[in-house]
Amino acid sequence: MQHCLSRNGSIVPSRVGRVLRALDHSLHRILWRIELVAIAAIIALLNLPLLAGKFSTEFIFHPGAVEAGEWWRVFTHPFVHVSWYHLALDVAAFFLAYVELRQRPFRRRLLLVLAAGGGSLLAALLFSPTVQTLGLCGLSGIAHGLTAVVSLDILRRETDRLVRSGAIACFIIVVAKCILEAITGHVVFEAWHLGSLGTPIAVCHGGGVLGALAAWLYFDLRSKPEF
Repeated sequence: MQHCLSRNGSIVPSRVGRVLRALDHSLHRILWRIELVAIAAIIALLNLPLLAGKFSTEFIFHPGAVEAGEWWRVFTHPFVHVSWYHLALDVAAFFLAYVELRQRPFRRRLLLVLAAGGGSLLAALLFSPTVQTLGLCGLSGIAHGLTAVVSLDILRRETDRLVRSGAIACFIIVVAKCILEAITGHVVFEAWHLGSLGTPIAVCHGGGVLGALAAWLYFDLRSKPEF
C-alpha cells in the first residue's frame, strides 16, 4: 500500500488522505450551498411585501429612522427592492458576481460584500440629498462592486488571452459606467428600463465599486494571509 506524509510528518495511508480530502471538499460544497440558500432566503423574506404590491419601507435605509435607533436598516436595506423588476435585475447581477467568489474564504466574501455595501451607502450620504427624503435600497451598488473585483480576480488567475480580454473589458465598462453615472446623476439607459426602479441614486454604483476595490486591494495586493 502506498503511503504519504501528513502535515505533521506522520505516515498516513494515501487512501485515507484521499478520503479526508473528499470529505473536506464535500463539506465545503454543502456549506457553500447553505450560504447561497441563506442569502436567497433573506432576499425573499425582505421582499415578501411585493406580493401585495408594496415594498418593505421599514427595512430600507433612511437617515432619520437610523438616528432614531432603527440600526438594522443599515444591514437590511440592500436586500429590499421596490418592484419585481428591480428585484430580478439586482439579484441576477449580484449572484452572477457572487458565485465567482466561491474560491475565496467565507470571511473575505462577506467583507467584500460589506465593503461594497458600505461604499455604496457612504456615496449616497455624501453626494445625494435624495437619500435624506426617499431613503436607499437595492443590491445594485454591491453588484457593481463585486463585478469589478471578480473581473480583476479573473484577470489575475487566467492565462487564456480571450478570457483575460473579456475581464479587462468588463472592468473598464463597469468603471466607465459608474463615472458617467456619477457625473450625470442618472443611471445608464435609465429611460429604457422595462419596470420601476424607484428613484435610482446613481452615485451608489461608483461607491460600491470603490468600497469593493478597497477591500480587494487590502486582501490581495498586501498579500494578507487567508482567514
